[in-house]
Amino acid sequence: MKKTSFRHDGLTGEEAGQLIRHYEANGYRAVRSLNIDPKYWDVVVTLPEQKYLKPTPRSMVNKMWG
Repeated sequence: MKKTSFRHDGLTGEEAGQLIRHYEANGYRAVRSLNIDPKYWDVVVTLPEQKYLKPTPRSMVNKMWG
């Protein structure tokens, strides 16, 4: 499975900490680095990329949509 880096820019220290805890709880490795503006942080995480989306269950599709 292909993996792609995703970057969150301009986060406060508290927001960056919450985001890193969330990703690590789900088994992903997140890296926090200081932004150009020293008040803010950037978080970079590598996430798996799916080639195809799962099909929508037939019970969730409205007949009017075709």
